[in-house]
Amino acid sequence: MPDITITSKDLEDPRLDELIALEKSLQRQGDGAYLKDIKTPFYLNPMFYYCVAGTVLAFLAWLINEPMINENYDRHTPEAIDVVAGFLLFMLTAGFIGLGLGMTYGIANHNLRQSVYCSAVGFGVGLIVAIPLSFLANIVFGILTQIVFIVNEVKPDQSARITVHDVRGMAFALLLSGRGLAWAIVAPCAGMGLGVALRSRKVLTVGLVGALVGGGLGGLFFDPVDRFLNAPGEDGWLSRLVGITTIGLLVGLFTGYFENLSRISWLQMIKGPLAGKQFNLYKSPMILGSSPKADIYLFKDPDVDVRHASITAVGAKFMLKDLGSRSGIFVNGNKVDKKILQKGDVVTVGTTVLKFDEKEKR
Repeated sequence: MPDITITSKDLEDPRLDELIALEKSLQRQGDGAYLKDIKTPFYLNPMFYYCVAGTVLAFLAWLINEPMINENYDRHTPEAIDVVAGFLLFMLTAGFIGLGLGMTYGIANHNLRQSVYCSAVGFGVGLIVAIPLSFLANIVFGILTQIVFIVNEVKPDQSARITVHDVRGMAFALLLSGRGLAWAIVAPCAGMGLGVALRSRKVLTVGLVGALVGGGLGGLFFDPVDRFLNAPGEDGWLSRLVGITTIGLLVGLFTGYFENLSRISWLQMIKGPLAGKQFNLYKSPMILGSSPKADIYLFKDPDVDVRHASITAVGAKFMLKDLGSRSGIFVNGNKVDKKILQKGDVVTVGTTVLKFDEKEKR
């Protein structure tokens, strides 16, 4: 076999980088390990990390608010609980859960900038929107409480001395419904922040629905805990603790559940630092790059440019497009400038390998 001579002119040929990148891509695609389906680790499933974040941040909201309730609590006149503390309970819970959802979204993407920004927006939106919703929730709960008194045949002068232990049957069911409805009114603002931060109507809708369902179900826990775990006349700190943390848990759980349920098209990282993670294509266009500002942040990959590629919705399809990157983009081993993605396509960006997937169309 004759010797192969490579001159300095050959090394300066601009096509050389393209050939090397193509060879690397073909080698990657030829490795069957990267083409096998990879299960998403449980800690990268939004149902898990939203659930943990909602629970922990709801607990912090309870921890901050509880001393204010205790300081104003009078066992003989429960209605003397400071109204401000009652409103703060709604507002802090919504704000802190919104902070937690935004923070963990960025953490799951290993994106500190995104985490700080989304958590700040989540807290601000949750806190501010909760102000008018708290008034509405208190009005609704107040009306249903009066109905409870009527059903329970409580006289107006006795209402201040009535506790959850005195409410029975249909009246107790109405009390549960009132509490659940009040939290269902307030909780959605906890799920709004992430959608606002990402400027995505789809994420906003998912957050609203998830928080509404989680808040409504979580609100049902307050009174049963108070009735069965607290003695008559005792402060209701335990019921508030269980109720608020349960709301945080369920808001996170259902927000993650509806996020997974609403997913239509996504990229799953097959090779890279977040192998197994699925990136929902929730808006158009979405930028892939090494910048923390990118929608799909591909870090620890020196071959990925700041703005490497984009994915744009074209009707019911998605088009991958090179944004003038140094190393280019490859689909199934072939270098492309742009390409309509098909289910199962393997996309190589730098040394990161992603697989395009979508729900089966009925």
